[in-house]
Amino acid sequence: MGLDYDYRIYIKKEKLKEALKFVYEHADKKRVLFEITNDQLYKIDKFANGQISKTLLDNFGINQRIDTCILVDEDNSIIEYHLYDLTQHYQPDSVDESKFIEYYKYADNKWWIGNVEIHIKDYSSKMPNYIELQFWAVTSSMSRLFAESTSIDKYFKELCRAAEADYGCIYMEDSGYRLIWTKGKEYNLVVPILWSSFEEYGFVNVIGDILKI
Repeated sequence: MGLDYDYRIYIKKEKLKEALKFVYEHADKKRVLFEITNDQLYKIDKFANGQISKTLLDNFGINQRIDTCILVDEDNSIIEYHLYDLTQHYQPDSVDESKFIEYYKYADNKWWIGNVEIHIKDYSSKMPNYIELQFWAVTSSMSRLFAESTSIDKYFKELCRAAEADYGCIYMEDSGYRLIWTKGKEYNLVVPILWSSFEEYGFVNVIGDILKI
């Protein structure tokens, strides 16, 4: 079984547009698969023949999924992540390493990470008027990168700040949750999994009760 880690951000519904605008503005526009036009959210599909289609998502995408990449600063974990990919496909005299690096490396010493799935979930059953944004790593290696990279951690803390999130964390399966943000304050706290409580009562409520914050 592979790893399935994801970052989770908890925001008020009225902050959803701001959160997705942050994601869009901090993505490689050639690879982001959604756009916001006239305060409407569109999902973008790109086909092998070069055609592009756009689908309007009702209710600003709540309980639906969009895909993106994220642009983050360089750190050792990100370099190792891309070097692993390069070495897996390396063949002497047949691979241009510089073009490989140029493909993943962006301007201003940033790298793009993707594909990242964004699941926009209505969290109102646990907290009225709240949204849970889940950012899924789509491979085991990306899951490990999510857990290890200080730049990705920084990206999601900046997203929490921009969207005025109440809470942010990374879910790491049996390793628990790492709390990264609570009501304007950064954290790096690993919280053990309490399956029944987290599923029935909700992560935000459990954290609030345990930490009294």
